[in-house]
Amino acid sequence: MSNPAVTYEREMVPVLFRPWVGALLDLAQPAPGEHLLDLACGTGIVARLAAPRVAPDGRVVGVDLNPDMLGVAQVQGALEGLDIEWKQGRLEVLPFAEAEFDLALCQHGLQFVPDRAAALGEARRVLRDDGRLALAVWCGLDHHPFWSRFNDVLVELIGIPALASPFALGEASELESLLRDAGFRDISIEARAMPAAFPDPDTFVAMEVDVIAAAVPATQHLDAKARAELTEAAQARMAGAIREQMCDGHVVVPMHSHLVLARM
Repeated sequence: MSNPAVTYEREMVPVLFRPWVGALLDLAQPAPGEHLLDLACGTGIVARLAAPRVAPDGRVVGVDLNPDMLGVAQVQGALEGLDIEWKQGRLEVLPFAEAEFDLALCQHGLQFVPDRAAALGEARRVLRDDGRLALAVWCGLDHHPFWSRFNDVLVELIGIPALASPFALGEASELESLLRDAGFRDISIEARAMPAAFPDPDTFVAMEVDVIAAAVPATQHLDAKARAELTEAAQARMAGAIREQMCDGHVVVPMHSHLVLARM
């Protein structure tokens, strides 16, 4: 089993996260010269694809709690020749001054934050008076039966609903209330769907277990031995569900997300 953050970048980013970045950036419309903050940046795919849009005079910063994710982000950004700052920090207490940024982006990360209200308040604090916030947040598990099944398996095996947290902020009404309470206005929320096609059904469960260990705080304690044991047990239980999702040799899973734009 590899470094979970490396697995996340290699296996999940191209299939599950990079395809949504274009839609998020088209919504946010980063412009040359703007200062941009990627919240819960993970391995930095949003920051990396946004950087050329604000070049040559813009600034791009990615912030994440997980140092392993940031390590991969730093390596990838350097390989791509990008000038991006990477900061470790909690979204509830951002390490920036007031009004440093024109635009804050958060792709599929807000739902992991224990205090979402504080995180949105911090996002508003670091934005300028005419700033904007763009979010992508997965719809709930009721829109994702495959992941709901996988979540049930994880509860059975390790007692942790590890796949509940990625889908825990799935109601548009809750998103809107959180944003309004944080002081944002002109809030637009659009539901969008897109398939994710994972190329290797034989390694799918191992990959997903690694990714869960990288991205879900409740499972980041799982070491390589624990992840290997979980993979073996989950593989047998998920075999039928995976077969049902097969199309042209890929595991194809429909994904549903809310795309959100809010202004100061």
